[in-house]
Amino acid sequence: MSCKNKTTEIRNYPTDRELQKETFELVGLDTTTLNFREITNIVRSYSENNKKLIVEFDDGKLKKRITPYFYDGGLIKYRNVIPITSDSILKDGGYSISELKRILKKHYLNKDENFRYAQSPKKALVEITIDTSKNGKELKEILIKLTRTFDEIKEETHDTLELRVFFDYFRQIPPPPKPSKMEKE
Repeated sequence: MSCKNKTTEIRNYPTDRELQKETFELVGLDTTTLNFREITNIVRSYSENNKKLIVEFDDGKLKKRITPYFYDGGLIKYRNVIPITSDSILKDGGYSISELKRILKKHYLNKDENFRYAQSPKKALVEITIDTSKNGKELKEILIKLTRTFDEIKEETHDTLELRVFFDYFRQIPPPPKPSKMEKE
């Protein structure tokens, strides 16, 4: 193996987690035979047992590790979530995934100005909802797109933004909230 191909950095999402204090298991998306449903179910079962599942994948010279979350019955306001699929962003009636940077930036930098987007960067979440039969390599594709876009935004804004990713295949996306009387005027 040459030095050129060697991974030089491990990047965690979110970066503010202290994994040394937690019990976790790595799942390599390049080699796993698990599908998205199975990965999501493991995230759920591990969380119930105070363990974490971390999905890991190579992105060039970076090794990226994402600690995914799942909906555990806690109150998460819809406005704080950007649901994305393999090819779409399910916000405001929908966008192509090619609009990811613009929508993600709008979401993270909203600071409670637009009631359809995150109240603050700390409450901003991204939800991955893909076909349950998709494998690790297919999940890796969307995660590479998401993490690269997020990293660009973080670098441009010089902010301490954190990428928190939910894996879910049950959640029904509610319609966008109706505008208030003031917005109509």
